Formats: sequence, structure tokens, C-alpha cells
Amino acid sequence: MILHNLWSSTNQIDPFYEYQNHGVSYSSLNSKDQDSSEISFSDFTSLFPDDDVLADLPMDDMEFVDVSRWLNDSEHEGYDNMKITSDTQKDGDSCSSSVSIDTSTTIIPSRNGAISLVLPGNSREMDTLHHLLSAYGEAMENDHKELAQVIIRSIKGKINPLGESLERVASNLFQEIEDQGSYLRQESNKIIEVAFKAFYQIFPLGKFAHFAANSAIIEAVPDDAQTIHIIDYDIGKGIQWPPIIEAMGQKRKALRFTFIKKTEEESTSDKLRFEETKRRFLDYANPFGLALQVEEMTFEELSSELRRMKKRGKRSEWLVFNCMFKLHMGKRTRRIDALEFLKLAKELLLANSSTHRGLVTFGDGEAMDNSQNTNNTFSSFFNKNLIYYQSIFESLELYFPAYLSQARLAMESLFLAPQMCSSSWFQNWEEMTRSASNSCGEIGLQGMRVSKENLLQAKEVVNERETPLKVRIEEERQHEMVLEWKGTSLVRVSTWM
Repeated sequence: MILHNLWSSTNQIDPFYEYQNHGVSYSSLNSKDQDSSEISFSDFTSLFPDDDVLADLPMDDMEFVDVSRWLNDSEHEGYDNMKITSDTQKDGDSCSSSVSIDTSTTIIPSRNGAISLVLPGNSREMDTLHHLLSAYGEAMENDHKELAQVIIRSIKGKINPLGESLERVASNLFQEIEDQGSYLRQESNKIIEVAFKAFYQIFPLGKFAHFAANSAIIEAVPDDAQTIHIIDYDIGKGIQWPPIIEAMGQKRKALRFTFIKKTEEESTSDKLRFEETKRRFLDYANPFGLALQVEEMTFEELSSELRRMKKRGKRSEWLVFNCMFKLHMGKRTRRIDALEFLKLAKELLLANSSTHRGLVTFGDGEAMDNSQNTNNTFSSFFNKNLIYYQSIFESLELYFPAYLSQARLAMESLFLAPQMCSSSWFQNWEEMTRSASNSCGEIGLQGMRVSKENLLQAKEVVNERETPLKVRIEEERQHEMVLEWKGTSLVRVSTWM
């Protein structure tokens, strides 16, 4: 399949860079032949003194090593105050950890029927932390705000930002931005472009979701469609679309991208970001002779335009509505906004009376309850999110082990922490309880079955054979591909018509 070849042949973080660097291909960051003990390190800050340069650089093995070395340099100014407590110890220039990362979980009902998290092992500290977190969820559920604050103070005294996965989850949920945390965020933000490329390449959530969605799009494109019109809910950094640009160029289809503007008025930085992404898209499409149009619109502008096209009888465009939600790319997003986009997709697709109305692709990176529990209390919602984020943080340890503990901390701070805030979780729960629908099926769209070929290729993308990650299709939801870590769903990608 063409899309799988695009992913496997170049295997670099941003496919735009292959064209910009004259077809140079960079080796895999996960190469089996690479011996990290033999790598010679260099000073990251001296290699890239100008922050603006980062946006135009490819990401190869040595660059990632430099990033990791820089983030883990215990002699770097500001890190002297970062103390590693109890379960971690300082060893030379790196941090070694004695904590166990075998933290598979069990779900049991608590006394009020909510989902509860049970941690294995003999760790009294982790057991205490778990009970404190559960108590916090119940206090918030019962509107005991003062008690919740007392519990938070107790939690803060029992967490280590470099400790076990549950400790790091609690640290991000409740810790104030102290001097050392603030310093780490400031320094990490200086290398945000390179850090993002490393995170995207190494941690498979975003890559899996983009592969699953793009595979479905390419499979579903009708032969008689002249123009493929992709409406993207959140452009992000545009990294999802180079394989589609190349695939549509080979299929001799015209391609149109519409990115959703959240408001009429945009900041200068938003405008510059869009113009830069548009330039990259056009530059990348040029060698393929692809007719490409890139624009941005508000919901209202898009709806009006598509209705005008329908009245004029213009049916040559095949519509794709794409929504990648909470893939941990450093943004805080609301489910209610994503559902509004999906409702618009349904309205416009159903208004198209042609045989091939179009497609909706939805990548959902929010916590899902794998049990049949129908309890909608906040404590149930809170514990479900604890299980989910503990799995996310634990899976990150596979790619950033103990000797890269501070690099992992930086990645967590940049790309996971924005989704983690105890007050925002409570707001999300309130919005969810008020929402009449929380999925595409509930707003009236019909699922499109995932092919066996795409399932097998997705397993290769996440390296299922050599990791605890598993890709599957639920028996009763044949339109949905799921990426799991030890039985916990990390991201689900569904396709709808």
C-alpha cells in the first residue's frame, strides 16, 4: 500500500524535510544496530545557538542524542536545585532509578460504585498515594472543597516528579510551578521544535493516529472524484498531511486543504504559523505536479461555502473531515469543541445527496472506560483518567528509560502536562455530563470498516512485536482501530461515512 511505503521508506519525523534537504533520508531513531554506549555527545546549545534555526532543521539520530544529553546534563545551570528523592539516585551525569515500571492495573468498583485503580506490589507509598488520589476525587464529587485542598497538600508531600508513573501523574495534576519546574519548562521551550520532532517520532501515539486516518482516506477515495477536499479541525504543525499530498499526486487528484480558524480574529503568531505551513505544503507538493489549494476558514465560512457549492451543483469535490483530538501535542482542547466540528461534518455530509458523500476521521486521545461501568460520577471520571495517564506516563518510560529521566520529564512537561490539571478535569467532566452526545455514532454517522491490511500495517508502525503496545479492532466496532498499552486504550481512530 502506498501510504505504508511512505512511512517506512523515509522514517523521519517531518516528511517536509525530505524535499527541503534534497531527498536525504535519515535513519530510524530506534535502529536495532545503534549502540547508545558508543555515541559521542556534543553540546546541544553550541550546535544550535539560534532558536529560529530549529524550525528548518531535520531530526536525525545524533540530534536526538544531543537533545537528550542537554536535557540530562546535571551540571547545566539551574539543575543543581533539582533533587531526586527516595527511589532515585544520582549517578555521574545521569539519573538512575530503582523504581519498578511494571505497574499494570486492575479496575474494581469502590464503595460508591466509581472505578478504582489498584496498584500491584508492596509499595506502601504508592498505595497511600492511590488512596489519597481516590479520596480527592470523592471530595470533589461531594463538593468538599476544603477537604480536597487538605488532600492536595498531603499528595504534594508524597510525590516525586522523577518517580513512578503514578507519582508523575500526581505531580502534573497538583504541583504548583515552582522554581525548578518553571526553569525546566523555560529551557525546554527553547528547543520546542526539536523536542516535538523527537516526541512525535519516538512516542507512537500521534504517528499511529495519523497513519490510521490517512490509510482510511486513501482507501476510501472514489475513482471519479476530481478534487479531494480535506477539512482539518486543528492544523497543528501540519505533520499528518505530507503522505496524503504524495499519495494524491500519484493518483492525479487535485487536493484542497481547509484549516479551521477558531475565531474571526487571529493573533499575528497564528497568521504567521498558517502562512509558514501553507508555504511548506506548496513546496512539498510542487515536485509531484499536484494542484494544491491551502486556506483557512471559520466554521461559519466553511458551512456557507459548501452550501453555495451544493446549490451550484458542484459535486466534483470529495469531502474529508479530519479531527485529531488530544493526541498529546502540547495543546489543551475541549471535547465539546471537537463534537461541534463532528456535528458540522454530519450536517454537510448528509446534505450531499451523491453516492460518495465523503468521510470523517476521528482520532480520540481521551481516556476511555474499557469496562461496562456506566457510573458518571466525577470520582469515576477522575479514576478513569488516572488509569489512562498512568499508562501514558508508563509507556513513555519504554522510550525514555531511567538514564534519560530528565529528558522524559521535559517531554512530559511540554506535551503531556497541558492536558493535566485537576481543575480542568472537573470542567471536562461537567461539560461531558451536559453533552447529549460524545461520539460520532451518537450524532448519526455510519462507521466504515477498517481493512485487515491497514490493521497489519498499523501493527508495524508501532512495532507491536517488540513492545507492550497492541493494535486491535473491537469486534463490535469494526470501524475503529485502537492502540493499547497493557490493556488500556491510549488512542482510538474511527472512520465514518
